[in-house]
Formats: sequence, structure tokens, C-alpha cells
Amino acid sequence: MSKRFFAALAVVALAGLSVQAAAEEGMDGRLKAEKYAAEIIEMRSSLARTFIKPGMEITEETFKKVCGAVGKRVQEMTAEGVVVRHAAVKFRNPKNEATAEETELIGEFDRDRDFKEMWDTATVEGKSYLRYTRPIFVEDACLACHGPAETRPAWIAEKYPTDRAYDFNSGDIRGIVSVMAPEE
Repeated sequence: MSKRFFAALAVVALAGLSVQAAAEEGMDGRLKAEKYAAEIIEMRSSLARTFIKPGMEITEETFKKVCGAVGKRVQEMTAEGVVVRHAAVKFRNPKNEATAEETELIGEFDRDRDFKEMWDTATVEGKSYLRYTRPIFVEDACLACHGPAETRPAWIAEKYPTDRAYDFNSGDIRGIVSVMAPEE
């Protein structure tokens, strides 16, 4: 295995350990939401920079190393009692389609780049949550799958026939991540 793989694995492991340790120390929902959102964003960014290089072929295996690893970590977080939601106007997976409220918030984050986070409350399946939301921005490594439609890997177009998550440029807002912790 490559040095890049082990470096990325170390970043992910350390992030996971630090978040887990903080959770075990009884951190409140607000702190947990902030830490988890930061971890998701940094993990995606770090793994993309590690595994995606200019001009390389993006395979399903590459996708699993980046997006799949983030998805697995999100599942672990939800097992710890939080709800995590990714939302985008230009979505790939229909379950991540932004609601009208989320679309408005994405627009606000896009118009005001000094607007870095938002706190509010949300009700999910009858339960009240404290919700922390941050924007996700497109980085150079993201363009391998989210750049021009005609350069997307063929397997993405086949797997996601209603894909809208392309034609981005580096620095564009990709969407948002919200982490919701139960209100105490």
C-alpha cells in the first residue's frame, strides 16, 4: 500500500479518536455538533487531496476511499445519537436534494463568504434537535467528479442517472452539512 494511503488513514484515525474521546468525556450537543461537522468536512478534503490527483482515472474504488469512507464515518456518528444531513441544490444522490429552506441557506452561504456557520433548531421525526450547519466548498480534487459533465467518470453517470452535481469550479459552494444533536 502507498504512503498516501497510510497518511490518510492516520488522519482519519486521529480525527476519529479525538472525536470519540471528546464524546466519552460527556461533551454537550453543541460541541459535539461543531466537532462532527468539522471532522466530516476535513475528512472529505483530506481524503480527496490524498487519493485524487490531476489527470488520474477515478474508479469506484477511488470513490469508496473518499466518499465511502466519509459515509461510513457519518454512520458511526449517527450511532452516537446525532443526525447528519448533507444537502445540495446540484445533488448527485436524490436523498441529498436540498429542501426549500436548505436551498435558501446554501444561497446565503454562497453570497456571504464571511457567513461560516449557522445554529438553529430542527424537528426530525417528532424529536427536537439543536442543528449546526456549515457550507461545503468545491476544491480542486473535487473537480475529478464534479467538474464538467462530459469529464465525469462514466460509472457515475450510469450509477446516478439524475446526477446534477457537476459543472462546478474550485471555490464554488457544493452544499451544506448539518449535524443535529438532541436538545438536552
